[in-house]
Amino acid sequence: MYGWRGRIGLLVPSINTVMETEFWRIAPEGVAISTARIAGGRHGTPDELRNMEKEACGAATRVANTEPDVVVYGCTSGSFFEGPEWSKKICQQISDIAKAPAITTAAAMAEALTRTGRRKVAVVTPYVEVTNERLRQFLRAYNIETTKLGTFDMLDMFDHAKIQPSEIYAKVKEVAASDCEAVFVACTQLRALEVLDALERDLGKPVYSAVQVSAWMAYQLMGVDPQIMNCGSLLASLSDGHKAPASRPQLKTA
Repeated sequence: MYGWRGRIGLLVPSINTVMETEFWRIAPEGVAISTARIAGGRHGTPDELRNMEKEACGAATRVANTEPDVVVYGCTSGSFFEGPEWSKKICQQISDIAKAPAITTAAAMAEALTRTGRRKVAVVTPYVEVTNERLRQFLRAYNIETTKLGTFDMLDMFDHAKIQPSEIYAKVKEVAASDCEAVFVACTQLRALEVLDALERDLGKPVYSAVQVSAWMAYQLMGVDPQIMNCGSLLASLSDGHKAPASRPQLKTA
């Protein structure tokens, strides 16, 4: 059977063309990814983001048939929009359905930043202002200050994938002022993974992405060392011989 080391159930919005591709790209031998798509979400309106909670439960039912070791709800805005308790509720619902630990991208983002002690964070998003403000509020609930936010200001979530890695690199450089301790690139539809190493070298500080933190949390829950060395220091920290960004206490699933 494929997935003899671990099986990831991945739930993504139906329009997402980036996260599944990047999860497969970095998956080590023996790890399999089974994807189910969540209806809706193209326009990223508040009603669409809220409705994705119900749709995610249907997707979880389908991916549960693959008996995953962990399930990832791979939509950043779809898991932070109504706050931390909403994210925890989504995790619990998916976990109950799939009979496996579940994480959201928003929870993984908060876990990565708080565990590594990053409290002043610059943020890059493709979102419109109402969604950006909800992201600031979500981070604030974890005592994380958004020092600066740069946005591509695009409502159509399908078009987020058309933003080139070079454009993401440039936008991160714009927001990464000296007073921030790290940079987070939101949205699993942005191709940030391939420029994280270059950004960390050039900025001299950690740069995280939505896909990266989701994978980081998933591999920890599975107990798999993925040996991913070219997608930023956070993923590299999972492997023996590489310094973790900070202490690594027992991982919480919500």
